Amino acid sequence: MTRSSEIQLPPLPYRGQMLQAKALITPFAHTRITLRDNLLQLSLSSLDAQSGSLSDKISEHIYSWLRSQARRAFCEDVETQKTRHGFDYQSVSIKDTRSRWGSCSAQKNLNFNWRLIMAPAAVLSYVVTHETAHLSHLDHSEQFWKLVSERCPGYQHHKHWLSRNGSNLMGWDYVIATD
Repeated sequence: MTRSSEIQLPPLPYRGQMLQAKALITPFAHTRITLRDNLLQLSLSSLDAQSGSLSDKISEHIYSWLRSQARRAFCEDVETQKTRHGFDYQSVSIKDTRSRWGSCSAQKNLNFNWRLIMAPAAVLSYVVTHETAHLSHLDHSEQFWKLVSERCPGYQHHKHWLSRNGSNLMGWDYVIATD
């Protein structure tokens, strides 16, 4: 990959869509990422771009941005559902698990896989509904699924979407051409 001022990047999945992406090498002191009109623009400081592998730096920033977007989306959705359904929880954590989309502990800690930020928003919200329903039922009993159905009518569609597409999200890796 050349160190030109503008670098076209591979598209990346975000909220059920594919974002176009590009990186710009800038003279500014800080690196930042902006999203406008389905274009993700990574503005790399020239110092950041010169330290180590450029493709590794770009990937690092893309992953960091996706994780921060996931944190924001999960926290907002949990709070929205808390207001709507009146439950309490201890904390929200964002993880990179390879076999789970989320979990809820007996201590009321909610854990979510950051990779769900690549799924449609309704699928992410279904996982929040699923895990917050565990705050009332720490099992997959009939009462649990009834509560999920009340809070997320048609949840089966989102569950099926994860069955069909989940392995692609779990295995997704942002690969950029070699430097």
